[in-house]
Amino acid sequence: MVRAKRQDSEENDQLRELKLVCMDNLLATPEVRVYFKDLQSRFLLVSAGGDAISSPSGHTLAELIGKTDFDFYSQEHAAEAFKDEQEIIRNGESILGKLERETFHDQADAWVSTSKMPLRNKHGKIIGTFGITRDVTAQVKAENALAYQVLHDPVTGLANRFALMDRLGQALVAMERLPGRVAVLFVDLDHFKEVNDSFGHDAGDQVLAEVGRRLSRFSRHADTVARLGGDEFVVLCASLSDDDDVSLIADRIVEGVRPPFVREGCDLSVTCSVGIAFTSDPLAEPEQLIRDADEAMYEAKASGRDRYRVFDPSQHIASTAGRLKVDLTHAIESGELFLVYQPLFSLEDKTLVGVEALVRWRHPERGIVPPDEFIPFAEQHGLIGRIDSFVLDEACRQLAEWTSRDDWPIGFTMAVNVSGRELSETGFAGIVDEAIRRYDIAPQRLCLEITETAFIGAWGGIQETLAALSLLGVRIALDDFGTGYSSLAHLQRMNVDIVKIDRSFVENIGRSDRDREIVAAVTAMSHALGMSVVGEGVETDHQLDTLAGLDCDQGQGFLLARPMSAEAVAELAGGNRLGG
Repeated sequence: MVRAKRQDSEENDQLRELKLVCMDNLLATPEVRVYFKDLQSRFLLVSAGGDAISSPSGHTLAELIGKTDFDFYSQEHAAEAFKDEQEIIRNGESILGKLERETFHDQADAWVSTSKMPLRNKHGKIIGTFGITRDVTAQVKAENALAYQVLHDPVTGLANRFALMDRLGQALVAMERLPGRVAVLFVDLDHFKEVNDSFGHDAGDQVLAEVGRRLSRFSRHADTVARLGGDEFVVLCASLSDDDDVSLIADRIVEGVRPPFVREGCDLSVTCSVGIAFTSDPLAEPEQLIRDADEAMYEAKASGRDRYRVFDPSQHIASTAGRLKVDLTHAIESGELFLVYQPLFSLEDKTLVGVEALVRWRHPERGIVPPDEFIPFAEQHGLIGRIDSFVLDEACRQLAEWTSRDDWPIGFTMAVNVSGRELSETGFAGIVDEAIRRYDIAPQRLCLEITETAFIGAWGGIQETLAALSLLGVRIALDDFGTGYSSLAHLQRMNVDIVKIDRSFVENIGRSDRDREIVAAVTAMSHALGMSVVGEGVETDHQLDTLAGLDCDQGQGFLLARPMSAEAVAELAGGNRLGG
């Protein structure tokens, strides 16, 4: 009996010592909870930045002591915590950094990172458990918001292009197990520009949102409805049997879009043209299926609009790709390609700090061809390497010409976009080194940009090239961050110097706190890893001020400056400041 009392006294003395440690420990903040439990998982001591547990329930210490998680949390969460603690008591092994969702009786919840260890007396006997719980709710919510943003269109809430292509790929793969058909309906609004011009972009956004709702209503429950951008939508119908009549869906869509949209007492009338493409081949290319439906949609427009057409391969001009390849090859060889430069500004003092080189095609018959019309084609047909080489060489030549001037801005950089395929080619670092030496430019003035999607897709084959470029002193930028399914945690393994936040986040930064939190989280994580941050697509003063307030380093977009000629950049550099 005496021995048992002595042991109880020793354990009480130990708990008093632990209490002092617990209450004085710097980890005990509103975000971090330190606690001790006995063998029955009852609270013995708790510290949470004072005398209240760090939870939405806000229980005091007096209410916690002697209670278990079952008194505060949901049955499921409490049972999981109890199981973990009893396992620790049984085998003496710790649990470190477990991500848990704490759900309380009042349905409030929080995300925490929990570490639990066995609590031993001075004789080594386990007398309970010791835990440290850190609140990571804000981080998890930012990650979830980022994941949602990556896959959804901000105006309509529909799936975006990335989600559509993922689901289309899955639908094609599924046909290997269960034969059937997949249909893509490409929906384009007729004369939608007139709505924006007459009633403004807010009215246009409302019409787009309502069109999205109507498309969802007139499609099947299992179909995917997506917005590609602008006034273009796609309806994906997967797992079709021969008896499924997609034309009925197309009819409902055409008729469903036709009724006027009422806004502030005015009727806004738009119609739509729909193109349909089918495939029963599981090896079909998703992008080609989209293009086929797009071509059928243009046939519907040419036939008078407000109707649908089905893609007919027999009427497709097979030589289109061949002619485009010949034209583009000729463009590379004859000097029809040229560069424009979009300025990049410091958000701290609004000074010009660099430009991004953008390639354009001056076609002798079609005029200026935008890059989104020929770059994807060049990537598919093996011409992208020649285009990248032209852009790199011309950008380095122009950079050398600019920076040879005594009055040119210090630290000025030239950003050049590089495809993932080109970056993974053996010898690419040598090509870059040769260009740097040929024009005698400082390597740190050259920045190579690769999109997040291409970076992830080519990760296994570009690490050696990235290391070689780093040794040269060339900087690497991760472009369009947030569109390639990355989480913030992926930044830690990406050997890059600059993170460019995709314009979709910047566009919506003033519409919701969620988007602002995403940009704040990306900026904070990038800075913690020694990376600078660029906000893309800045178009309003509010976006500019918000990015600056979040410590974003640099910005580019139409508000600051549109892509311009080399001569215009030289004039801008003379002022070296926005409005200068």
